[in-house]
Amino acid sequence: MTESKRIKQFRLSIVRDIPKFPNDKATKQALEAKSLSALLIDYMNWASRLVAPRPRSVTIEPTATNDPRWKNLSAEITAFLEKVRKGEDLTPHLSLDAHTLGYTPAASKKEAGVDRWADKDFLLTVMGYHHFHLGLTIEVAGHATRTNEVLFASVTREHFDVVALFDHSVFEVDHAPTTIMNSERQRLWNIFDQRTMRGVPPGSVVIPAMVTTSGHALHFVTMANYYARIVREIDPKLDDKDYVAGLYRDSGMPVPAKPKLRWHLHYLDIGLLDETARVLLVLKHGPN
Repeated sequence: MTESKRIKQFRLSIVRDIPKFPNDKATKQALEAKSLSALLIDYMNWASRLVAPRPRSVTIEPTATNDPRWKNLSAEITAFLEKVRKGEDLTPHLSLDAHTLGYTPAASKKEAGVDRWADKDFLLTVMGYHHFHLGLTIEVAGHATRTNEVLFASVTREHFDVVALFDHSVFEVDHAPTTIMNSERQRLWNIFDQRTMRGVPPGSVVIPAMVTTSGHALHFVTMANYYARIVREIDPKLDDKDYVAGLYRDSGMPVPAKPKLRWHLHYLDIGLLDETARVLLVLKHGPN
């Protein structure tokens, strides 16, 4: 199937945006060789680690407030949650890995001993929890001061549910069969299990997270394929002036004299960007 200039530009923009490691020609070429669907899976795997800036309501679980550290960190927590409510950019509070560990070819190799999680956030993929540093100072590099304690939260477009506080031992994993899980990681799994089973009738079968053999969350694989289908179906219509004018009218916006649209991803939203009119026509909203 012939690829339009718009779709090619879209694919290459995704390749450009995904943080690569190693950040070299071979990694770039590996991404460029992928289909749009496959490339969108890699993009969503990375972009899901970010949180789009928009106001959200905040709820706080007792598993957070009952922690003695909650009171000790009250100033930091209050300041951070105020940013959440106002819709400020939370990127400075995210793990630095979200800026660098976007995609590595090593995680996709088809051989024994491959670390599928090298370019993935395991806890986010399996549990759906983001974690945030609570430093009050923004460093010169643009990130908040790193803190030993991190705040875990379940984040949607409208809501920010604070789950608990943990120290960094919660990320420690030892795959040896005789290893006992450390207390922080065990507490996280207990909280996750309790939240997952909340309100579920006895005897029910629950699958809290579906993960593909590649290590990607199944719902993002499904979403990537859906986004690719949107692009394939709509792109040929973008040369039809009447169709393009209808997109603007359906959005309640005036039709520019010479609209020039290109495919664009804003965090996990997909749409058509008119740079001249400074307008993004969102076709599908992402989960956060």
